[in-house]
Amino acid sequence: MAHVPGQSPAASSVILLGDHDTARHRDELTELAAQHGCAIANVFFFAQGAAASNDDLTEVDAVVAALARAIADRIHVWVPFPGPDFGREQHWRRLSLVLQRHGLNVRFGRELAPCPATGGYSEVDIALRREVQTVDDLDNAALAAAGVESLGREIELALVAAGAGEPVMAAVRRVPGGAGTETAPRTESAWPPVLPAPTVPWAQRQPMLKRYVRWLVHDCGVTQVATARVLNSAGQRTPKGRRWRPATVSALLNGRYDHGGADARA
Repeated sequence: MAHVPGQSPAASSVILLGDHDTARHRDELTELAAQHGCAIANVFFFAQGAAASNDDLTEVDAVVAALARAIADRIHVWVPFPGPDFGREQHWRRLSLVLQRHGLNVRFGRELAPCPATGGYSEVDIALRREVQTVDDLDNAALAAAGVESLGREIELALVAAGAGEPVMAAVRRVPGGAGTETAPRTESAWPPVLPAPTVPWAQRQPMLKRYVRWLVHDCGVTQVATARVLNSAGQRTPKGRRWRPATVSALLNGRYDHGGADARA
């Protein structure tokens, strides 16, 4: 495995992933990425044939390291030569499915085309993706249900503590921040905000939802991944009726849903 540090990650940064030959063309690929409004933040490369000769990509250290960096830094992965570098269709699918679980994606080829979140490259690819996504949905629903139950118990303890004169947030367990949690100052709240009913019109629901999500993430230390699960489990949806994801939770926190902004189309 080899890792070449690059520029500081930007909003349109990508991680370049491929074999040794791909890494040798970094200068050309940097120019190509710039034509598509992207900058290469890091390069991870492996020996030629290493990916194609392994059934399991966990055996290729550079691939695992690239995925870890992408998830930690919230950056897409660019595979400019998927055929020559990875060989097997299942490898491309697994890369994209792992990243899509975290609100990221793989960009393929010289056009930096994103891998479709729905659909696929063939009927078999579509069927396999749907099966994995269905399993993920069931897993997320179970985790969300457990998370809501646990969070409910913690809120009850906080309210009891508030009645006894103890600061509310002192009774809420501080959950360590994880991938997808934005760093922000913790604000003290005398009373937990109320999660609006999912049937409330978006114009009225959005500010209430934002206060609730800010409380979960900033005050309770809940990750954005877990917050999305809580919202989905409670029947909450985005303005267009889609399930919440870490990326849309982040957009809500950052104000990109305020006043009918561009992200309100999500």
